[in-house]
Amino acid sequence: MELTDIKSGLKASAPIMITYAALGMACGIVLYDAGISIIGISFMSVLVYAGAGQFLAASMLVLGASIPSVIVMVFFLNLRHILMSASMSTYVKEKSLGFIALFSHVLTDESYGINYTKFREGDWSPEEAMVTSVANYSTWVVSTIVGGVIGSQIQVNTIIMNYALIAMFLYMMVQQFVSKEHLIAGICSIVLTVILTIVLKHNIALVIATVIASFIGYYLEVRKNRHTRPDIKRGEANE
Repeated sequence: MELTDIKSGLKASAPIMITYAALGMACGIVLYDAGISIIGISFMSVLVYAGAGQFLAASMLVLGASIPSVIVMVFFLNLRHILMSASMSTYVKEKSLGFIALFSHVLTDESYGINYTKFREGDWSPEEAMVTSVANYSTWVVSTIVGGVIGSQIQVNTIIMNYALIAMFLYMMVQQFVSKEHLIAGICSIVLTVILTIVLKHNIALVIATVIASFIGYYLEVRKNRHTRPDIKRGEANE
């Protein structure tokens, strides 16, 4: 891995790292308030590394949910990672098993958004993508631990972090609108989330809406490619 890869990876991840620092500390505070020790917060961030899942776990523990139910809900919340990692596999399939394993572990919505966009634009290597993901991962882990320490010492109001979380995801969402298919998938996700939340009255609506919208986007992308390939073949035949 060259120095230029590290510099470009850090540059791409800088906006997310700044947001992760704030959100990570808020998550650490919330997890500590939910009864998880600083050591527990450390292991959770290192091994699970799921911002939304960790916030969800804290909320469920405060409400008195059992550990198995927390695990099941976090599992379903993170099912979207299967689709994300599948779409990223094309760009890292030539790398070693260890590289792919680490790259898969440090994959999040934000790292995926940056790397997928960069790969589509071209001139982006797996090494740069790894630096971006590891930088975000390291920032999150350190920030949650710091948040746990802060939470153990003083009482902090974390309501403002809700707005930071929304702002970050809006930024990531707009970055993904690189084609009509992506825009349609985004709109479907918003509409489905609202409808399913009203019908189900449960946070699982967000998970279901995300999975359905992902499949809609995948279908539109496949259909677009099918219509494009015949045109390319006809052009080659004419030449």
